[in-house]
Amino acid sequence: MASLIIGAPALGHTMCPVLGALFFFSIYVSLFSMALIAFNRCVLITKSVDTYTKLFSPLKSFFWVLLSCVVSCFLVVPGLLGYGEFGWTQNNHICGIMSSSPSSPHYISNIYGLSYWLVLCVVLGIYLKIYFFVKDSVVATAANLNLANPAQYVSKRVIERTKHMFITFCAFTVCSAPDVLLHSINVHEDFLPNAVIVVSFMLYRLNYVLNPFLYAWKLPLFRRAFKALIRCKRQLPFQPGAPVN
Repeated sequence: MASLIIGAPALGHTMCPVLGALFFFSIYVSLFSMALIAFNRCVLITKSVDTYTKLFSPLKSFFWVLLSCVVSCFLVVPGLLGYGEFGWTQNNHICGIMSSSPSSPHYISNIYGLSYWLVLCVVLGIYLKIYFFVKDSVVATAANLNLANPAQYVSKRVIERTKHMFITFCAFTVCSAPDVLLHSINVHEDFLPNAVIVVSFMLYRLNYVLNPFLYAWKLPLFRRAFKALIRCKRQLPFQPGAPVN
């Protein structure tokens, strides 16, 4: 916002390439985070408890997140090595990928665009797999139900949490897909008016505004956390042993 107001990089031109790289890094991390969430829900619902515990122990969960950051770094590196150029974009007045570099359009379409659509298709495929699995399973509506074959049942609570994660994914897609699609095309054929580019970019950023409300919509854990943050409490009022899945 400061850069848009003053019409120059708020932290100076020296830091602008770093901020541009971090901007794309944050996008990649968001994409892979959604993929990891979908994968987590899929294993939780479609596999045994032992399999889920083996794949998502605290240590392995840390390495899953670390892996997403490492892959995101690899996707940013080409832009730092000459396949594109990070810096001040005069048209959008932000630190991002510079359109003046001859290879920047190729970075946008071949690395940024393809990564986005590939991850999007993978996540959509995972949620479809979850849907068809749940559709063919019997939903247990009572926690104390004596199940003859527990593998055939999926708890209602887990399904509700998974639905909420899918809604978050849909909101991200609706907000981000137009910008990624239009930008990936426009970098090669400049046919869009600047107003359309600005609106699509604002729609993309709207996702970050919606996220807190989406998470707090049906998840008591997040509602308690947000209330504690607003009230400036030192300790978050989590209930020990409360289910989070």
